Amino acid sequence: MTGPWRWGAAQRRDSAPGQLQEARSDQQLLADHIGGDPRAFTELVRRHSDRMWAVALRTTRDPEDAADALQEALLSAHRAAESFRADAEVSTWLHRIVVNSCLTGCVGAQRARR
Repeated sequence: MTGPWRWGAAQRRDSAPGQLQEARSDQQLLADHIGGDPRAFTELVRRHSDRMWAVALRTTRDPEDAADALQEALLSAHRAAESFRADAEVSTWLHRIVVNSCLTGCVGAQRARR
């Protein structure tokens, strides 16, 4: 991955050495995050970081702007997790948040340059 977003292993280990937990679905991870699991959102970000970075970079066409927009998008998603309605995939919801963050950032950057 070319962006600044790199996260841990795909599966986390249980307490028993060498034993891997079964992967949870994106919706289950989001529900677990809402329920207070401190690792669930990190796993969601790890799963979708490459795609979210590509969307941010393609939308902003600037690595620094993309990194800023992605950071804002992740903060927004973290805060708004309870508003997820499950009428779309979690990946689609995250994609839309990233695009919105990029567009908001682009408008702000254009105004600042004037």
